[in-house]
Amino acid sequence: MGTVVTLSLLLLSIAVFHQGEAIMCHRCYSAMGGCSDHVVWRMYPWRECGPEFCVKVIEQVPGEEPRYLRDCEHNLLKSARHRLRMPVLRRHGYCLPARKNDPHNPLSTTDSRFTYCFCNDWNGCNTASHKSVSVSLLTSVSALVSLVLWRIL
Repeated sequence: MGTVVTLSLLLLSIAVFHQGEAIMCHRCYSAMGGCSDHVVWRMYPWRECGPEFCVKVIEQVPGEEPRYLRDCEHNLLKSARHRLRMPVLRRHGYCLPARKNDPHNPLSTTDSRFTYCFCNDWNGCNTASHKSVSVSLLTSVSALVSLVLWRIL
C-alpha cells in the first residue's frame, strides 16, 4: 500500500511541476542571421517566456525571401502591430494567417502575408515545424502504466 501512495504522490508532483514550468523560446528575427526557417540554436539560446506560447511569425513578401520573427507570446502582444494581427485562436501546433483589421473591407478577415505559428510543448519549439513529446508527460504516463501493470500482476 505504501508503494501505491508513493507512486501516486510522484505522479501528482510531476503533473504539478509540469503545469508550473516556464517554456523557453528562441527570440530572434531573420535580419540577425541564423534565424531563418531553421534557427541556429547555438546563436540564439532559449529565453524564459512563462507559461505561454512560443510564437514564430512568417512574413511573405512577394519577390523576397520570407521574414521570420521568433518570440514569446507576451512580448509580441506588447506591440500594437502584433496585438491587432495575432489570431484569436492560439493552440499548440496551429499556424494561422494574421487577422486583417480593415474597416473599409470588413468581409476580408485574414491577411495571408503573415502567418503566426504557436507551440508550447517543449523548450525551443519555435525553431522549426517538427514536434516532440514532453519528457514529464512521458514519465508520468510510463509511471502510470507501470503502476497498473504492478497491480494486475
